[in-house]
Amino acid sequence: MTKIIKNISLVLVFVFILCSCAQEMEEIIPEFIVDGSSADLGGFQCVWGYAGTAGETELGFVTGTKNADLLLERKASVEKALNCKITPNYTSSMYDFLRAGVMSGAQPFDIVEGDSYTMVVDVRAGNLSGLSGLLDIENVEKWGTPNMLQSLIWKTDVFGVVPFAWPDIMYRQSGHVLAVNENLVSRLGQPDPREYVEDGVWNWDTFEDVLEAYTYQDAGNTIYALRSHPPYFSINMFLSSGVALSAYQDGSVVSGVYTDIGRAALERANTIFNVTHKDCFHPDTGSVGHEQFINNEAVMYLSWCYELTSGTSWIMYQMDNIGILPFPQGPDATPGVYLSYHEGLGNSTAIPFNAKDPNASAVILSAMYEPFDEYKTKDDIIDYMTNQIFYDRKDAEIIANVVRNTEYGFFREGARGVIEEAVKTDKGIAALLDSYESRYDEIVTEYMIPHYQGRIAVYGE
Repeated sequence: MTKIIKNISLVLVFVFILCSCAQEMEEIIPEFIVDGSSADLGGFQCVWGYAGTAGETELGFVTGTKNADLLLERKASVEKALNCKITPNYTSSMYDFLRAGVMSGAQPFDIVEGDSYTMVVDVRAGNLSGLSGLLDIENVEKWGTPNMLQSLIWKTDVFGVVPFAWPDIMYRQSGHVLAVNENLVSRLGQPDPREYVEDGVWNWDTFEDVLEAYTYQDAGNTIYALRSHPPYFSINMFLSSGVALSAYQDGSVVSGVYTDIGRAALERANTIFNVTHKDCFHPDTGSVGHEQFINNEAVMYLSWCYELTSGTSWIMYQMDNIGILPFPQGPDATPGVYLSYHEGLGNSTAIPFNAKDPNASAVILSAMYEPFDEYKTKDDIIDYMTNQIFYDRKDAEIIANVVRNTEYGFFREGARGVIEEAVKTDKGIAALLDSYESRYDEIVTEYMIPHYQGRIAVYGE
């Protein structure tokens, strides 16, 4: 790669990235800031634009659920304490209205909430307010970790946050995990694969052994070890090597696939998928495949987190005795730190740059996104996930780890191209990397560096 970053602050950022991924963030448990006298917004009318359908959710929580009721109680308490009115506006055209308001100056929203896959356009276009001067943005337990917010950071500031202190919502948004049919594992006489994680041997070699052991014949039908979309398998092999999608090597910030470790991970992915274990993968390779997993056609499924819990037709509602595994780690990964990625981060929340009063919007946003009394800490949220969703606390802890270490995949910018092709190419990984090199240079320069600049500006080196 040819794009070398001369600025020493940009060179140092990769150290920051590794440290932020490799160590547990200090837990911050803020007190609810509204006590009835801390602020009086004088009847401020806050319109909260939400990119969704009215009646389906209460700002992300499914209508009619306990958490949705908690959200409505929070809304009422904030309105009373701050002397304001919060009016959710649910519309699939939220982004269009936001942008039209920027052009006309007649902004219809004071706060907007949607998916970062779309909102990244507004981040880069200057349609949103910088938040570091409006919110206690370094409270990562409330607003999200820096790597999680990657697509919402640009050049000078952070332009969006997520309700990370709330239960449920963020834990169905990010990354991939391996869902495992523990009943089938037991039928095969195999140990619970979560023991491999506990024993520190859940690595690529063990994974290959498991692929062999979990592929078997049942009444003439093949039960496959793994159902996976090929690009998802490839990118998880890459990330499990311990290299982020962007990396520092030999004085340059480059796409992580152009590091020695990243290249080796792609080569290993190609070999496993196409040569040594090709018969262990379910032949249906579409992007969404939990139905085959539910139908017992595969012992494991490489699942988006949202496929576990998004509705009653999804995995955790349709199956019993399901275990959750991180993707197995390569030899250079930091033990116990499971890197993941997302293409879009739902419930990304921002303030339009020309909102009526950005400071008033920020006060309301901060009050709304405080932890609920029922879920004051991360442990409280993991307890909730264990009791309500999963079969074992260790499964909830794996999900929490994966979500905390998720990063933006730069999918719409083309950064998954070489990774996606790694399990398809027959010309070799070196040749594939050469063919994509100029495009990755552009991605680094046009998108990754501006993100680093904003990250350093807000969080420091």
